Amino acid sequence: MTRHVPHFMLLFGILMAGFAGLIIFSYDKHFQFAVAAATAVAYVFWGIIHHIHHKDLHIETVLEYIAVAVLGLVILFTLILR
Repeated sequence: MTRHVPHFMLLFGILMAGFAGLIIFSYDKHFQFAVAAATAVAYVFWGIIHHIHHKDLHIETVLEYIAVAVLGLVILFTLILR
């Protein structure tokens, strides 16, 4: 399990950078959309690279990462637009 720690620290960094971007640019809804989309894309790429590294990448896994990213974007866009 400890071999996964660097991978998950990187994921934590990606998500925290996205969260910080949403807070810092709270005055600009368009830029918040861009930050949220970039974070979602980074999350999907992180998942793909993580599973390639562990040699267990399958199309179902990629689709799951995409589905979670899209769900997160829908939630964030709903919150940003309210």
